[in-house]
Amino acid sequence: MRAAVYRGRDDLRVEEVPTPEPGRGELLLRVEVCGVCVTDIKKVRKGLLAPPRIFGHEIAGTIVGSGEGVSGFREGDRVTLQHHVPCGACFYCREKVFAQCESYKRTGTTAGFAPAGGGYAEYVKVLDWVVTGGAIRVPDGVAAEEAAFVEPVNTCLKAVRKAGVRKDQSVLVVGQGSIGLLLLQLARREGALVFGSDPLADRRDWSQKLGAAAAFDSVQQDVGDCMRKATGGRGADVTLLAALGTPALRQAIDATRPGGRILVFAATSPGEIAELDLGALCVSEKEILTSYSSSAETQDEAARVVFGREIRVAELISHRLPLAEAPRAFELAAQARPGVLKVVLDMRAAP
Repeated sequence: MRAAVYRGRDDLRVEEVPTPEPGRGELLLRVEVCGVCVTDIKKVRKGLLAPPRIFGHEIAGTIVGSGEGVSGFREGDRVTLQHHVPCGACFYCREKVFAQCESYKRTGTTAGFAPAGGGYAEYVKVLDWVVTGGAIRVPDGVAAEEAAFVEPVNTCLKAVRKAGVRKDQSVLVVGQGSIGLLLLQLARREGALVFGSDPLADRRDWSQKLGAAAAFDSVQQDVGDCMRKATGGRGADVTLLAALGTPALRQAIDATRPGGRILVFAATSPGEIAELDLGALCVSEKEILTSYSSSAETQDEAARVVFGREIRVAELISHRLPLAEAPRAFELAAQARPGVLKVVLDMRAAP
């Protein structure tokens, strides 16, 4: 089969590799669509893991094989996957901090080499603990492109819940790429009045199309002042940070009211540094929270949100590329630029 293989820092190659074979309790999935995630881009660009590996975890496809002992699934079923599954019994699971569970940190989907997701390939093997705890059947009428959003929607829903977003609160989402637009829609789903900020005009347009009360130019406007004017002088009750760097963090802190909450979502690799004024933060009693990866508690709800089209996900796809163009897909998705939101690899597309 063909796969996009990570061979070293900033080195992604489409190669022929052996098709994986499912063992006992395992499934073989023919990948239809896999979203390109910024987390994978960082791994390739920064050389964060030892090569070779096949990344890709926003997967939707069809079961084409199974090992002995599999129950609940059969060939022809369409599924999407959660590649991480917690044990449910350790200290971190009892504390509901599932992403810190040692079992959760194991990747349970692979297309060869060390398990690393495997979605950037024509076939992926689903290991037994993901078959039982992370494989989600896709209903008829739901496109593969939509189903592949279940995992990223889970991560965003977890963040919205951790930030304590409630009905009638004012929420600012800093950064209106595909993740920021998911956060925006999910905050609106909780009943909040939501605002967006981004330097790109087309992303601000999308923000308002998807329900933002206003979308501010983070370069030309004082976003903090805009938020205070929109909220009776207070600022945002909650700010969700879907952008990196000191300017974005300072903007988030400034735009948040005293006693409000700032949730940092986008930082996922070492060395992502931002400076902040701890004195100003402490005196105003603003809280900084973080959120990483998905949650077992929101897995089923995320699937219902996507499958029930409670938010708009398919419209966020700006580029569909065949597997043969995986390096170009990474290049497109690596930087914020006009006309680019979500990039997906479509294994059904002609080379």
